Amino acid sequence: MIAHIEMPKPRTSDCRTAGTVFLFAFVLCALITKSHVTGWNDGSRFATIDAITANHRFAIDGSPYAVGLGDEIRFRGVTYSDKPPLLPLLGAGVAALIAPLGITLRHAPGLAVYLIVLLTVGLAFAAGCTYAYAFARLLGAGMRLAVAVAALTGIGTLILPYATVLANHVPCGAAGLAGTYYLLRARDGSARLALGAGALFGLAYAFDAAGAVFAVTGLVLLWGRPLAYWLLAVAGGLPFLVLQLAYNLRISGSVMPTVFNARVWSDPSLPLHAWSTEVFAVYSPAAYARIVADLLIGTKGLFTYTPLMLVAAFGCAVMLRTPGTARRVAIAVVATAGVYFLLIVFLQNDAGASNFGERRYVDLFFLLCVPLGPALAAVRGAATALVVRIAIVASVAIAALGTLAPFGGVAGEWGFDFAGAAFAELARRSPLQAGLDVVLLLGLLGMLLRLVPLGVSPTTQPRG
Repeated sequence: MIAHIEMPKPRTSDCRTAGTVFLFAFVLCALITKSHVTGWNDGSRFATIDAITANHRFAIDGSPYAVGLGDEIRFRGVTYSDKPPLLPLLGAGVAALIAPLGITLRHAPGLAVYLIVLLTVGLAFAAGCTYAYAFARLLGAGMRLAVAVAALTGIGTLILPYATVLANHVPCGAAGLAGTYYLLRARDGSARLALGAGALFGLAYAFDAAGAVFAVTGLVLLWGRPLAYWLLAVAGGLPFLVLQLAYNLRISGSVMPTVFNARVWSDPSLPLHAWSTEVFAVYSPAAYARIVADLLIGTKGLFTYTPLMLVAAFGCAVMLRTPGTARRVAIAVVATAGVYFLLIVFLQNDAGASNFGERRYVDLFFLLCVPLGPALAAVRGAATALVVRIAIVASVAIAALGTLAPFGGVAGEWGFDFAGAAFAELARRSPLQAGLDVVLLLGLLGMLLRLVPLGVSPTTQPRG
């Protein structure tokens, strides 16, 4: 259990281990990152990157990546991506760096797409896994347990498939976890860390408007702290908020996220024009019950695609029973997840989206995996250990399957079906590659099961 002593400070060995986690996660991403546009979601961002690098503007009219695109809006006759600009801006920075090598989206699209995804989302994935390790250490886990938490976070959730494409969920989630980490450390006496935490929460919002939910995390962790901490956290996040709202106003005439601005979807020629009229739809209680079931155990199910979340839920229960820091962190995780889930249900139900699982959960998976450390340390008995290992194997295998087709299928289709079809096609087209993928998966599972220490109590404990 978690007692009340000084939070552990980073040591040289910790830094080396964190560096190893980062390197391993980045290399893994390099092996599976896509070298092509996979659908409207990432295509919309590549259209913006192409427009910025070729025409020095955000408008995507005339970009070859905008042809046949669905995720677009129109304001005053000009077409824009409906996505936040931060990730495309970072992608444009990568594109500018590789352009002198003759690698551009128009002349070497495969390599350009690969490098842009890897050097934006791939780096965010590696950083998120590293903070997962650091957070586990902050909560008192030993090195082996902390490494196991980082590994499970990265390869045992839907973070993995969405780290292979240019989507904003992984960067948003990684920034949110980093902000939570520094805000928790700020509670140990460093008000300046609250400024950095606020900036990281602001960064999460800039990557994805849904990142605003990390304000709930901040509220819980800052509760009871001096006013200076609150002001510094707000000051850190405010510039990102202002810039994002200004961008929204510039391309849509409103500070609201474009998904909630019916005006920019009013052109009947837009592919998502009809869908936009359902954004604020109100459903019957029975319909809401079906939505909730679908989001938990159905075609978009949290537990369907990531059984490891059952272990995380157990970890939350362990932490809630532990006074002090652990309980506060658990409250922050549960409150943030609860608010986020309700927002999906009542504000942006997207059951018809063609994704592997519910991609929006990826924004929170880094945070949701924080309780894995206490959960694994609290496992007792052979039967419980077996259940945990089954959840680990299933989650890793499902996440690996998702890397084949993060975006795909048709409305309402199970991700297992279209991703399974993608693997069958790969096996038909390249049996050797499919076989190597299976061997890699089995190797990862073997190492992970040997790494995960079940029932090992933390070596040091956070202060209450």
